[in-house]
Amino acid sequence: MNSDMDVNSIFYWWPLVKDLGIPMPKTTLIPYDGDLFLDSHSDSPPEFTELVAQVKAACEEYGYPAFIRCGGLSAKHEWKNTCYLEGPSDIPGHIFNLMEAVLMVMGMRLDFDGIAVREFLHLENRFKAFGGEMPIAKEFRFFARNGEYECHHPYWPPSSIWNPSIDGWYEALKGMQTLTDEELGLLKGYSSKLAIKLDEGELGTGWWSLDFCKTVDGVWYLTDLAVGENSYHWSTCPHSPEDMSQYPDPEDPEKIGEALGPTARAERMRKIRERLDPHRIPEMGEDPEIEF
Repeated sequence: MNSDMDVNSIFYWWPLVKDLGIPMPKTTLIPYDGDLFLDSHSDSPPEFTELVAQVKAACEEYGYPAFIRCGGLSAKHEWKNTCYLEGPSDIPGHIFNLMEAVLMVMGMRLDFDGIAVREFLHLENRFKAFGGEMPIAKEFRFFARNGEYECHHPYWPPSSIWNPSIDGWYEALKGMQTLTDEELGLLKGYSSKLAIKLDEGELGTGWWSLDFCKTVDGVWYLTDLAVGENSYHWSTCPHSPEDMSQYPDPEDPEKIGEALGPTARAERMRKIRERLDPHRIPEMGEDPEIEF
């Protein structure tokens, strides 16, 4: 195991958890050692051409649409231009956009370790949002500390939504933000099982966030995970770090506008990134998107 590997990278955690018996999308990891600083106007280097070929082969195995991501992010806010593949013609441009996202969002602090090709999950969703027209689905983030459930939150706080595709998006979102007692018990169990296994790994930290989403056939899947201290908390949660507790989580529709403006979004992003990487603080005018 490479001790320099990013603990939040799917290239690290997927091999640890894939055989736990918890529903997860089928996944193929394709490492990449080529140049990250590609010039879109010049011929692709052979390493990039080979990466595209391997991604295409994996997509053909799983079928289209397909989902791709790099180790640490999927740039999902730009959905139709990044992680979502309708067909093979999307592959080169979408990989390039993911590479660009790594540089823009994380700079050199996050290496581009390759592409993960994943089975596309048809999720229970009610509207689209963000610049890439991403479907907003029924998703939850759970936290587990020292192998035990700590807390959970709906994945999308209302203050994170912008450019919604419908007028009644707030009501639609709130309609997806409850769990039955049976679902809560199931996901608590999954979270503890995953955290225990992750803490057995070389880079175990004791505190994890675990993201689950519900498919149209009613199955809950684990789709992503990360170190707890690197993960967004709702400000109303007693376990929220002090800096994150200052962010708005409005329940009153009249307050939504206060949290949706570009200045408010940029300030939230700046505070989170300052906490995670004090050497890379975006200016207020930069793109306010953030991986929640």
